[in-house]
Amino acid sequence: MDDIVIKNALSYSLGSDLHEAWRLTRKKEDGTYEPRIKKSKDEDWNINHGTDEVDIANCSFDELPSNWQYENLEAAKVAIDLVYDKTLAGENITSEEKEQMTSVVHDEWLKRNDWVFDSEYGDPNLAVPYEDLSEDEKLKDSIQLDNAQEKVKEYAKGLIDIEELCTKYNLEISVKRL
Repeated sequence: MDDIVIKNALSYSLGSDLHEAWRLTRKKEDGTYEPRIKKSKDEDWNINHGTDEVDIANCSFDELPSNWQYENLEAAKVAIDLVYDKTLAGENITSEEKEQMTSVVHDEWLKRNDWVFDSEYGDPNLAVPYEDLSEDEKLKDSIQLDNAQEKVKEYAKGLIDIEELCTKYNLEISVKRL
């Protein structure tokens, strides 16, 4: 199977994991989640649900409209792509390499989230280069890489069925090359 297909399938799996990890930060003692209402731009989702509002905290990744799956999926793609070759080859990622990779994770997040620079709604603590982030924010980016590495290791050990993920997420199983 083509590496592009494998990376894409692993990214969907990791994207789902990232969303679930975020949801856990909103979990209440009674097992429900503190609501987080957002607008859906996914027309099919809106028609099927009769609304353009979605409570992203009370939806699994699979239940989210595509525009709300996007951020987790893109974050996962970046992390998987960064660690894939070395992890699959069984090579260690040095602390220097990980620091550089973590910086890329943050840079790519900034590119996808231009709202962070908005003077009224943004977050000046996040709208900075990686090296200027707080240690807590750096750790969030680093954890994404750790999770991506673990996902690739699981795949390498045969613990992840790529065809099953492709079916689940309606992904192409083969890549046609020109």
